[in-house]
Amino acid sequence: MTPAPTRVPAQKAARRAAPAAPPAVALPPAFEAFYALHCARYLGYALAHAGEPAASRMVGEAMGEVAIRWADIVRRPNPATCAWLLVRTRIRQRSRFPGPAPEGAALRDPDGSGLRQPALEYDAFVLHEVLGYSAAEAAEVMGEEVSRVRYVLAAGHGRARPGSVAGPAAGGAPVAVRGAPCA
Repeated sequence: MTPAPTRVPAQKAARRAAPAAPPAVALPPAFEAFYALHCARYLGYALAHAGEPAASRMVGEAMGEVAIRWADIVRRPNPATCAWLLVRTRIRQRSRFPGPAPEGAALRDPDGSGLRQPALEYDAFVLHEVLGYSAAEAAEVMGEEVSRVRYVLAAGHGRARPGSVAGPAAGGAPVAVRGAPCA
C-alpha cells in the first residue's frame, strides 16, 4: 500500500521555492577609503597596459582580490605595498597580449621582446613617465619610499627603448585623467 501524500502548507512551500536573497556585503570603512584613494590610479596603470573595457575588468578583479585578503593585508607593515603587488600582478598577467598592443594601450612592444626592466623600475616608469604622476604620487601608489622611487627613476632614465611608450592621448592628457571616478 502506498502512503498517502502529505500536504505541505502553502507558506512552507513558498519558503522552499523562493530563492534566498544574497547576503549584503559590508566592506570595512578602511577598505572603502583605500579604494577611493587608489582605484583611479590603478585604473590608469591598467589603461597603460590594455584598452577599455579590459582595463576596468582587470582593476575590478584585482580590487576584489584585495577585498578578499583585506584582513591579512592590513596586518602587514605596509598594506599599500601588499595591495599594489596584487593589483600589479593581476594587471600584468591579464595584459599579456600577442602582437601589437590593443587600441588605447599606452605601452608598446614593437619587437616583441618585452620590457625587461625590474618590476619597481618598470612600475615607477609607467606611473611617472606614462601617466604623469610625480615621484611622490608614484611612491604612494606603490607603497614605496619616495627616495627609492626617485632613485629607480634616475637609474632607469635613458634605458627606455624608443617607441616603447606611445605619446599622450590627443590633447596632451595622460592616459587616465587624474581624479577620474573609478567605476
